[in-house]
Amino acid sequence: MTPDEILAVKIGDRTIGENLQRAIAAEIVRERDDGSLEFAPTASSDLFMKIYNAPAPDCGFLNRFMFRAVYQEAAVPAGCEHCYKVKVLPRTLRQLVAAYEVALNVNCVSKWGVDFFNRYSQSLYAGYFYVNGIEDARALFPLVRALIDEHGKLGAEVPVLIKRGCSNYEAVLGPSDTYEFRPELRHIEAYIKSRFRTKGQKPNALAPLLYGKWVPFAFQSGDDTYLDFTDGRPLYRKSLSYDP
Repeated sequence: MTPDEILAVKIGDRTIGENLQRAIAAEIVRERDDGSLEFAPTASSDLFMKIYNAPAPDCGFLNRFMFRAVYQEAAVPAGCEHCYKVKVLPRTLRQLVAAYEVALNVNCVSKWGVDFFNRYSQSLYAGYFYVNGIEDARALFPLVRALIDEHGKLGAEVPVLIKRGCSNYEAVLGPSDTYEFRPELRHIEAYIKSRFRTKGQKPNALAPLLYGKWVPFAFQSGDDTYLDFTDGRPLYRKSLSYDP
């Protein structure tokens, strides 16, 4: 497909070209003088710690830009067709940090953090191992399940499951086993990706995230296992209450 043919493809109510121009106008991305694209700078609010033990999927481009902006949530990106995740659901900050430490030794990309602010989740904390295809997910699952079961701070009560892609896809387009991928989507994504200037993945440091975001969240949510990471010192003094 030529660039003009790609930009003329209609996804939902508008063409790819129209949605691309809307994304530029809304400053979701910026178009440089040479026609290349880059994400507009945003303040980081990420609550997840990434582990890059393998090449990482391009979730920012595929979900944040292609799905939300270019496809206007009318199609799941073709680049996500084979994305499956083994999801771990820690119940406390103590379990979250323990599960993160387990994941350091798993040869897989994963992320760990506070999931409470994910509108499509009912979990306080979550961890996700990213794999390529359902068979890889089924192969990884028993290894993760065993590591969780055998850990002294985790155990069989910590849920582990397999899911496909991102939850916002299912919230809009229905169950993930019904996804359909139009052949032209791969041409569209390859063309727009060729115009993108991307930055390499950089590991983030655990300590700033743990003490700056995870511990305060645990305190506010009533999870006193945060005391494991403050030498037993409460984050704030308790307010006095009086005899009524």
